[in-house]
Amino acid sequence: GACPGRGKGLGKVIPGRRGMAASSRWIALLLKSSALLLARSSELPAACKDATTCEAYVQNLTARLEEMRDEMRGKHLTLQALEDLRTGILSGKRVELPSAQRQHLERGSPLISEISYDVRHRPISTNLSRHFQHIRTLAADVEVRFHTFMPLKRAASASQKVGPAALVVVVDSEAKLSMHSLDGGVVLDRFDLGHSSGSTITHLALSPSQDNHFVLTADDQGEVRVHNLKVTAKTNSKKEKKDERKEKAGKAEKGDGEKSDDKGEGSAADRHAGSGAQKRQLVVTANLSASFSIPSPAGGEVRKLTAVLPIDRGSQTYFVTGDSLGGIAVFHRNGTMKGRVRVTEDHNGVRGLMRSQGQMVLFWSSHSFGFFSTTQVDVQYPPCTGWNSPLFDVAIDPSFSSSRVILALSDGDVLVFSTSRGKSKACDLTLKFPHVSALPFRLHGFRGHVMGLPTPLEDDKRKNEYLREIFFFNLAAMDAGYGSAPSRAVALQVSFKPRQPEQLALFAAPSGSGGDRTKSQVALRFAGSPGLELYDLSLKTAAPSKAAAAGGSAGGGGDDSWSASNWLNWFPKIGVFGIALVGVVMWNIRKVKNQREQDHDRHSGFDDEFFKERLRERKERDRGGEGRKEDAGGLGGLGGLGGL
Repeated sequence: GACPGRGKGLGKVIPGRRGMAASSRWIALLLKSSALLLARSSELPAACKDATTCEAYVQNLTARLEEMRDEMRGKHLTLQALEDLRTGILSGKRVELPSAQRQHLERGSPLISEISYDVRHRPISTNLSRHFQHIRTLAADVEVRFHTFMPLKRAASASQKVGPAALVVVVDSEAKLSMHSLDGGVVLDRFDLGHSSGSTITHLALSPSQDNHFVLTADDQGEVRVHNLKVTAKTNSKKEKKDERKEKAGKAEKGDGEKSDDKGEGSAADRHAGSGAQKRQLVVTANLSASFSIPSPAGGEVRKLTAVLPIDRGSQTYFVTGDSLGGIAVFHRNGTMKGRVRVTEDHNGVRGLMRSQGQMVLFWSSHSFGFFSTTQVDVQYPPCTGWNSPLFDVAIDPSFSSSRVILALSDGDVLVFSTSRGKSKACDLTLKFPHVSALPFRLHGFRGHVMGLPTPLEDDKRKNEYLREIFFFNLAAMDAGYGSAPSRAVALQVSFKPRQPEQLALFAAPSGSGGDRTKSQVALRFAGSPGLELYDLSLKTAAPSKAAAAGGSAGGGGDDSWSASNWLNWFPKIGVFGIALVGVVMWNIRKVKNQREQDHDRHSGFDDEFFKERLRERKERDRGGEGRKEDAGGLGGLGGLGGL
C-alpha cells in the first residue's frame, strides 16, 4: 500500500522518512560534487603543462565550485520554504513569506495567497467580527446584478423626524428595479425598467444631487434609460390603524395556555408593530423621463457603451458617456447630444468615468487617464501615462481635493499619481502600494483608507481558485515611508471564507450626522448566493498624512519631528475642544474682572473730587451765612434805637 506522506497530496507526513529523504538529497549532491572533483583531478596532469595553465585551471575549478555552492544554498532555502508552507497548512495558520518570494509563488498557485502573509506588510488586524457586524439579508430571493446606496436628504428642521440615511438600489438579472430601506423594508418592488428583450444591463448610476433623484441604466445594445424617483413619506390610514387594533384585540382573546406560552414574545412583537405603525413609511415611485442611444459611427465600426456618468452643472443635468472607440459624449437632460470628442487611442477606448473637482470629469483607458471638461467638451491637459499593465480601476484620494489619483492595475499593483505641482499641472508618480494580491482591486475611499476588493479578470481561467479578501490600506502610513521594520500599510484584512465577495457597495456616513446616520454600511454580493448581505462597518479614521496636512503636496517624507500640526493630530479632539473652552471662559472672566476694576477706579475718583468740591462749596456757604447773620444783628440794634 501507499505510505502516508507520499504521493501527490499533503497527507500525513512521517518525520523520520522526511529526514531520510532530505539526507538522501544531500548525499546525492555530495556524490555529484565528488565525482566532478575526481573527473577534474584526472584531467589535471593533461591540463597542467606549466605553472600558468595549472593556476588558470585551478581558478576555473574554484569558480565552478562557488557556483555549485550558491546553487546548493538556493536549493536549501527552497526546501526550507516548502517545509514552512507544509507546517502552516497542517497547523491551519498562515506563514510569513518575503515579498518577492510570495509574489513569485502566487503566480504559479493561487493557494499561496490563502496560506501566507507578506512578512513586510502583515495586516494590523484580521478580526472580521470586530469591524463587520452583520445586520440582515436584503432581496433574499433575487439574483442581484448591480446594487448601490442612494443617500437621502437630511431633515430641514429639528422638528421633523429623522428618516433613514440611505436606500439600497438593486437591479436584478431580469432588468427589474427594487429599492430597500436599511431596516429591511421594500419601498419599490421589481419595477420594470423597460429595456428591450434580450438585452443585458451593463451600467447603473444615480443622480449626484439629493434634491432630485433619478436612476440611470444602460444595456449592452447602447440604450440609456433615465427614470425619475419620487421619495415620499406617509403614515398609516385610519382604516389600517383600525384593522391593526382589531388584530391586537383578537390576539388578546386567545386561550390562557397560549397566552402564558407566548406572552413575552407576543407582547414584544406587538409593541414593535405598534411603534412601527406610528412611524412614517417611505414610498418610492418611478417614472420614465428620458431614453436615448449613442450614435453609430459612419465608418461601420461597432461602438459599444463602456461608461456612463450623470453630472450637475448649476441647474442643468448632463449625461456623460464613454465608448469603446475612445470617445466621450455629452447629452442634455432630454437625451439630445451636446457634443462628442475622441480622447484616447488605447484598446477598448474609455474604460471608466468619475466625478472630479468642479465641472471636470476624470476618465481613464487602459494606459492613460485625464480630465474632461463638460463645458467645452474637450480635454484641457495632456493625459497621464507611464505604466505597462492595463488599468483596471481608479479612485480619488479625498484628502487631496482630487489632486491625487489612485490607479489599480490588472497585475495587482496600485499606483498613486499627483496631478499638481504647486499651481502647475503634473503627472508625478508619488507612491506605490504594497503588492499583496495577484488580483486587481476595486477601489473605494473610506475615512483615510483605501478599501480594495480583489476582483479576477473575466478571461482568468483560475479566477475561482483565488481567495478574495477585503483590504484596507492606510494612506498616512504609506506616505510616511517604509523602513526596515514591518509597515503599517495594511490596517485591516478580512476574509469571509468560504464565501467569496463579488461586488461591494459602500455608504460612508458623514461624521457630523447624528443617530443612525453616523453608521457606515457595506452591502456585499457573494458568488453563488442570491440577495445582498448588509453589514455595519466600523473602522477608526486614519490620521491625515503630512502631505495632506500641508495642503496637498505630493509625496511623503520620513521626517518624524513633532511639529505643532502633528501634535494636534495626535491629541484627542475632545481634549482640544475642552482646552479651548476653558481658555475662552477664563479669558471672559478676566475681561469682566478688569472691566469692573476700571469702572471702580473711575467712579471712585469721581466721588472724591465731587465730595471735595461739595465740601468747599459748603464751607464757603457757611462763611457767607455767618457774615449775613452779623449784618442782620447790627441793623436790629439800630431799629431798636429808632423805636425808642
